[in-house]
Amino acid sequence: MKKNYLLLVLIIFVSCSVFGQSQEEIKKITADYDMAKLKEREAYYRKKANVEKQKAIATAVAKGWPVYVEKEDGSILEIMKLTPDGFPIYYSTHNVNAALATRASFLNSTGSMGLNLNGQGMTVRVWDGGNVRASHTAFGGRVTVADNSSTGTANHATHVAGTMVASANPAAVKGMAPEAFARTFDWNEDLGEAISEAQMGMLISNHSYGTPITSGTSTLPSWYIGSYTYGAYEWDEAAYNAPYYLAVMSAGNDGGNNNNEDPIALGYDKLVGDKTAKNNLVVANSLDVSVGTDGTVTGNISINGSSSQGPSDDLRIKPDITGNGTNLTSTSNSSNTGTATMSGTSMASPNVAGTLILLQQHYRNLTTNFMRAATLKGLACHTADDAGLVGPDAKFGWGLLNAKKAAETLTNNGLTSWVSEENINNNQSYTMTVNSNGSTPLIASITWTDLPGAVNSGANGPNDPTPALVNDLDIRITRNGNTYYPWRLTTNPANPAIRSGDNNVDNVELIKIDAPTAGEYTITVTHKGTLVTGGQKFSLVVTGINSAFSLNPSSADVTVCSTQNATYTFNYAQSGAGTTTFSALGLPTGANATFSPSSLSANGIVTMTITGLSNVSPGEYFIGVLGSNGTETEARYKTLRVYSGTFQPIAVQSPTNGQEGLSTTVTFNWAAQANALTYHVQVSRFSDFSSLITEDYVSTNSYTISGLNEATRYYWRVIPMNNCGTVAITAAPVNNFATGNLICDANFPASNYSNAVIASVANSEASVPVTITGGYSIGDINVNVFISHTWVQDMTITLEGPAAIGSPIIILQEEACAGEDNINCIYDDAGGFPSCVGNPAISGNIAPLNSLSVLNNLPADGVWTLRVIDPYNEDGGAINNFSIDICRVVPALLTIADNPLQSSSVYPNPTQGIVNVAIPSLSEKTTITLYDLQGRAIMTKETNQVLTSFGIENLQDGVYLVNIANEQDSVTKKIVLKRN
Repeated sequence: MKKNYLLLVLIIFVSCSVFGQSQEEIKKITADYDMAKLKEREAYYRKKANVEKQKAIATAVAKGWPVYVEKEDGSILEIMKLTPDGFPIYYSTHNVNAALATRASFLNSTGSMGLNLNGQGMTVRVWDGGNVRASHTAFGGRVTVADNSSTGTANHATHVAGTMVASANPAAVKGMAPEAFARTFDWNEDLGEAISEAQMGMLISNHSYGTPITSGTSTLPSWYIGSYTYGAYEWDEAAYNAPYYLAVMSAGNDGGNNNNEDPIALGYDKLVGDKTAKNNLVVANSLDVSVGTDGTVTGNISINGSSSQGPSDDLRIKPDITGNGTNLTSTSNSSNTGTATMSGTSMASPNVAGTLILLQQHYRNLTTNFMRAATLKGLACHTADDAGLVGPDAKFGWGLLNAKKAAETLTNNGLTSWVSEENINNNQSYTMTVNSNGSTPLIASITWTDLPGAVNSGANGPNDPTPALVNDLDIRITRNGNTYYPWRLTTNPANPAIRSGDNNVDNVELIKIDAPTAGEYTITVTHKGTLVTGGQKFSLVVTGINSAFSLNPSSADVTVCSTQNATYTFNYAQSGAGTTTFSALGLPTGANATFSPSSLSANGIVTMTITGLSNVSPGEYFIGVLGSNGTETEARYKTLRVYSGTFQPIAVQSPTNGQEGLSTTVTFNWAAQANALTYHVQVSRFSDFSSLITEDYVSTNSYTISGLNEATRYYWRVIPMNNCGTVAITAAPVNNFATGNLICDANFPASNYSNAVIASVANSEASVPVTITGGYSIGDINVNVFISHTWVQDMTITLEGPAAIGSPIIILQEEACAGEDNINCIYDDAGGFPSCVGNPAISGNIAPLNSLSVLNNLPADGVWTLRVIDPYNEDGGAINNFSIDICRVVPALLTIADNPLQSSSVYPNPTQGIVNVAIPSLSEKTTITLYDLQGRAIMTKETNQVLTSFGIENLQDGVYLVNIANEQDSVTKKIVLKRN
């Protein structure tokens, strides 16, 4: 990174250990989260943020760029990372009757709806540029500074937090949720911290910062603006792994900036970084609006000229929604009673985020549960007041947030509206029939949390239209041979949206029939192609309908043992006379359902009890209650997870029972069982498992063990487990395998360096092949690499295996170290971390990012490729040398010995001083003798015990021999003493 860079500034668009939610509610939210994966991604993104910032600071120092600046107006400028094109990215604050505009005031305690929604028992999160002044009187002790509390307070952060949760103290600063709690953070490691908070049940966060197109005289490259970059991918991944979490983000204040050299259309295409993600909610900024006493907008809805326009390059509807952020008065850090008035999308975003937490509170009050993020986002977009062009557009998104209409949609769910959370599997479709009231538009929408898409690296130039969508769902409404399609933007966002066909880019799809004829309409949801994960959960919202009765779940999904019953409750309401009877849908074979009461003719609670689960195969089921009054029906679905206390034996996949000649690192694989919550894995040298080498509990159907002895037979078994019963360990099938002898004498050097040069332009790539022959089975593999390259952190280095073994890709290094130069090392699982000191910066034995041991026991023959990818501008280099060392496995052809001495083991190896000798089924006297490599006896010990231990910590580090002998046999084992 040694040339001139344009200045890229991330702007704050002017824009605790305290929890409101109970532990029980947090458990509900996170019940289906993969916590292990979330923790892994949290650690990854925290480390990534630190590394990127260190690199950016080093570059800034070298080039004389500012690292941290606090300006006279209180705004902050702080360097965070570099873009692939070499632009410095800064986070910065820059500032350009909100509750009334979004109709949040109608939900508050003084609101006309009588809902008394003030955020009681709710918690929001705020990430911003600096700390909130938590001592402000308007916060009443409800705001916690959750990190970096030693730094000073920031006016912008305090203003944003106040917009969300300040009480009326003074009256002018009252926020959207004036009794909610807030946990606040500075913007360092924001994504890693957000993933951490998601594990604690976070529902809403606000982020009033982003990347402007221009800073000073420097402008971003056109391909980067509107593109689905890694910043969008990261936040989509976080949302997908935590499906109840919705990140609310300001769109930006580049509305008047037309410096995009190649926009989709003049005056559009101004969103950057995480603003183009699919699963977040990006907020535009409107001017003040006039609202009548009934919550209806009485005047025009006008955009603030500074609000950044979309869409994304693949023509998704971005920004998503509009809030009021113009001349908004809120808390200030000037004193504990200070106030300030600011404008910008930074103010519009917390206006929306604080309002949305009230809708979650309302849903909890109605159902005892919370909405998935997709449901909340879909509800907000569905009920927004249209503004700007007819339909959605690239300035207002779906329009101005209307919390009153959203709350009414939830309140009347099943009667005059419909809100549900559904699921569609591959090759399935979802269908429901609704009755249009004939007097208001019929609107139906689906929203889903999509998997992160393919990152755009700029290779296809500006405005790449490749969809970021992964799972493509479609909604249609049909009646009397007519088909109605969802809105979608055209290639010119200055033109109105159209609704003449499917939408294949958005994960919010909405159909609006402006003047429907009263009567029945059919809503159908399908999918294109193959759903990546086999199924896709989606949220459905319908308005403009009427129904004689409603059924709404008031209990959570259920997980039970097959010896138990499953119970669900539903709130029933009806709008007129008549009787509704209840029956079950989707019951698993063998189960029965009873209802109490079996019918209702007045408002009440319906309890559905599922019995006979002992007849049901373990697994997950999507079951429902069907209400019918003779003329119409309504179905609501919940999830049932059944476990049984009776287990089937595990079906082993690899290694096969009795398999010979394996490496000293072995991966066990077995068929997953629907009835298993976890798996108990045991490995031993002895068939009776009288002594264990390892014992572990895993949630996946795979387990890897390393450090086994050569030419040794091992026994292993897997016991499925859940909370409903236990399996007798001795009843689990026992499998055995034998390791072979490792012979480390094969080196395969590269000879073709025709593509070895790493160019000094962005997105450079170099590769060098090595061909391995000899018919070897891999026992261990090391990779020798010599690469000359300035700034080693630019590189990602991979080893790609032959197609014959599935073309595995092992990441050896991913943007390690910082500004140091050159690599000359051996990638070895037994290696350490790079020192990043000197030249070469990476040398010696280095542990790869991905373990090479996954290649063990695979055939080695074929073409292996070392690949270097450098996405950054400037620094280049070359692959100067590449070779692969193979330790091949030679089967030892062991038999299962009758004499227990042949199955004895000496461990740990290497040892720091304690030696354990295990001899299975030993009953006769045995002599254990320790020798040095010169054959001199150091100690002798007699035993008739299965397990014998002794210490050698007083000896010098090195290799020793342990001889185990009795009248029948003798065996000698190596032991390595290594105390440091």
